[in-house]
Amino acid sequence: MNSLEKKRRGGLFALLAILLFFWLGENPARAFGQERRVKPRTGGVLKIKAYSQNLNTDLDPAGHGYPLIIENLYEGLLKLDRSIEISPGLAEYWVIDNGGRRTVFYLRNKATFHNGQPVTSGDVKYSFERLFRLKGNPYFYLFAQRIEGGEEFWQGQASEVAGIKIIDDKTIEIDWKYSSAANLYFLASSFAKILPQQLVEKDKKKFFNRPVGAGPFKFDHWLRNSKLDITGMSLARNDHYFGRKAYVNRVEVSPYFLLEGFFRDEVQIVPYFSYRISRDRYQVLESNSLKMSYLFFSCHLPPFDQPEVRSLLSRLIEKSKLAGLVSSPAYFAQVLDNYIPPYLPGFLPSPPPQELSFGRIAERLAAHGLGSSGQTLPVNLYFEFSFNELAEKLYRELKGELRPAGIDLQLKLIKSLDEIKNDRIPYLVYFDWSIPVPDPEFLLYPLFYSKSFLNLNYFKYKHEQLDVWLDEQRNANLLERRVRLFRQMEDLLTNEVPAIPLYYFKQRVAYQPYIKNLRPQPAGVFYLDLKDAWIDQ
Repeated sequence: MNSLEKKRRGGLFALLAILLFFWLGENPARAFGQERRVKPRTGGVLKIKAYSQNLNTDLDPAGHGYPLIIENLYEGLLKLDRSIEISPGLAEYWVIDNGGRRTVFYLRNKATFHNGQPVTSGDVKYSFERLFRLKGNPYFYLFAQRIEGGEEFWQGQASEVAGIKIIDDKTIEIDWKYSSAANLYFLASSFAKILPQQLVEKDKKKFFNRPVGAGPFKFDHWLRNSKLDITGMSLARNDHYFGRKAYVNRVEVSPYFLLEGFFRDEVQIVPYFSYRISRDRYQVLESNSLKMSYLFFSCHLPPFDQPEVRSLLSRLIEKSKLAGLVSSPAYFAQVLDNYIPPYLPGFLPSPPPQELSFGRIAERLAAHGLGSSGQTLPVNLYFEFSFNELAEKLYRELKGELRPAGIDLQLKLIKSLDEIKNDRIPYLVYFDWSIPVPDPEFLLYPLFYSKSFLNLNYFKYKHEQLDVWLDEQRNANLLERRVRLFRQMEDLLTNEVPAIPLYYFKQRVAYQPYIKNLRPQPAGVFYLDLKDAWIDQ
């Protein structure tokens, strides 16, 4: 190597060294391919304001309690990770055979309930059969219906579910009627938590006064005010959790924590109730929820038995105005033009339908005897929820939007959908629907399958091809095949319009800047994963 070449190489190395110095800056750890990371700290208390005005003390995972509490107090056989993939819960691993119709689960040897009692296969079988006895949720029936012997047990024709088999204390088998990729989603849903059989049978309803689960936090005590009224609940870290232990010592949840307490740093997490919460000072977490709102037609009563009438009326609805009426900073509605929300895996927003002028809509409605004859059509609008003031606002907006079609809308507030069973006047039903896991079957099957309980009794929409596709996807193992079938179903529903998709909901929470690694679970920020959060103080 000559001297000129040596100088050139020396200069090149010097230049590289200078560049490396400036790139590393104050972080020499980069030289080893590592970013500086702050080690999580243990300890402290997380105080969380619940999203409600009144206290909810329901701690039954099959009930209607705070999702935040249920998800951290109990553990399921399986769970969904943040990529919406099935991951181990109490089951350490599982084996699928018989073409997808048999799954054998192997429980973790170290999995125990909060009282130290081991989690067994008997607890798993008992917990699932308990759901089928309760019959308090349409999904419980769909779950039972998928398992061999589940429907017979539901109908009281069998003393146990034949398709749930205890192999030994740590091994349990489930035999499915269908080889669906969605089978495991039921086991990862929020209601399918595992309970200790002996304690539940011993204490019965009193069990949920001080419940015992297997989650990363355990029930500690009820929060009370000076009059000893219950105001919330306290959970403590479960130091015997089978996985990595939670970082914080305790979690306190109450709807009575004040927003001013958040500003005074007495509360760490609150729903994003107010724009007074500065995004420059506080952190805000936002995610999609699994709750959607629809406006269903009485598809068996004329003129709503005609798809074109339903389609034309849907074009009169200004969804953005309705979304504005139901929105708050913490819980706001996004217009939904699809039957399947576009954030579910494999789905994207569909292009908006071709616009029709108002004159063309009026002309087509007149061909069906609506709008131009001077006669009005009485239509009942049913709401099944207790927010009367909100129902009134939505009713007034919808009444004005449908008036050009000659529809005389009448508001009907009901306590149960059973009140509309025998209605012979055409009706619309404002209907909120939440799915427990992000899969289209949990939306389309209960709402649009001709023999599903809701559709058969209240909406009465029938389409043979849709039923065929819904049955077909249940035996589809491949995600791509199921997505293709669901897209075909959505195209069919878009043409048929048995219901008008209105909006889905996004959720926001605000939290103190020193709270680290706070993340939502797939069902939204009201299902916060508190095990990974820690306090940097």
